[in-house]
Amino acid sequence: MRPEIEFWGYGGSAMRDAGVEILAGTEELAVMGFVEVVLHLPQMFRRLRDLEKRATQKRTSAAILIDYPGFNLRLAKRLSRRGIPVIYYVSPQVWAWNSGRIKGIKESVSKMIVILPFEERIYREAGIPVAFVGHPFIDSVKPKISPEEFRLEKGLSEPILLLLPGSRSQEVSRLLEPMIGAYRILAREIDGLNAIVVRSPNLPDEYYAAAEGVDGVSIEFGAIDAMFASTAAICCSGSATLQCACACLPHVITYKTDPITAAIYRSVIKTDFIGLSNIVAEHSVAPEILLEKATPENLAEAARPYLLDESVRSATKAELCDVRTKLGAPGVATRAARAALQAISVP
Repeated sequence: MRPEIEFWGYGGSAMRDAGVEILAGTEELAVMGFVEVVLHLPQMFRRLRDLEKRATQKRTSAAILIDYPGFNLRLAKRLSRRGIPVIYYVSPQVWAWNSGRIKGIKESVSKMIVILPFEERIYREAGIPVAFVGHPFIDSVKPKISPEEFRLEKGLSEPILLLLPGSRSQEVSRLLEPMIGAYRILAREIDGLNAIVVRSPNLPDEYYAAAEGVDGVSIEFGAIDAMFASTAAICCSGSATLQCACACLPHVITYKTDPITAAIYRSVIKTDFIGLSNIVAEHSVAPEILLEKATPENLAEAARPYLLDESVRSATKAELCDVRTKLGAPGVATRAARAALQAISVP
């Protein structure tokens, strides 16, 4: 749209390939859990000071902050005080906890660009300029090959249980073992059941030891083709639940964390659900098996109807396809870019 604009900041390889000057990787900001966040506070404040100083020295025209609210809301406050317009893409989950953050957002953010449909109303009612552009998964969650080709290539046949233990070390270390336990229970009941574990390319092999050598279990990189080829999934809470919804894949949502973080979550979370597919649907379309309840037995019980009952599976697939429709139309990145340019009055 505007190739003459200079971009710099934190990001990953895709942003670097697009021409952004990358100062540091976003993985350094990806800390989960209240305990882990506290341990990383000194590093976070050092980076905030560095970015504020650089933005001021470069006479930055505007800042586009993406997700990472623990870091970016603090950065937005610093930059706005310097007179730098802030466009925020991917809203903090103010609808889930600490809604008081909206006051600070109104003071420091020039425009909020949201990806979940119900978020637009929240910001409009608060008097914050907002644009709903749709969810990026509408464009990215598409299979490269057909489900039949995928199963043939991998030597698999249905039913297939997809296991998505997350991408962070804390998630995989806590969730993979009970997921494999659930598969073992179901494999004793369902003839020919296969399982696919989707692993993160950023974690070493030892994190996936619980799945190694288990009969009927394969370990794969990349989730999208596997989602379209699978019968059902057990999924770590997070963005992967919306990917399952975009693939219309029936799934069970699970999560485990340390006891301190779990206690804090229970006291501050104000939504009926934690899974994004349920939150967007505004009712339960995927069972949530959380914290101490995330045992192999409970996960197996929740996944069993999707594997054995065609009517349950079909009805759930239809509800998940409705969730996908709510997430918007294709062309999300283009709409987001236009909204950002409009916010800083660039034609």
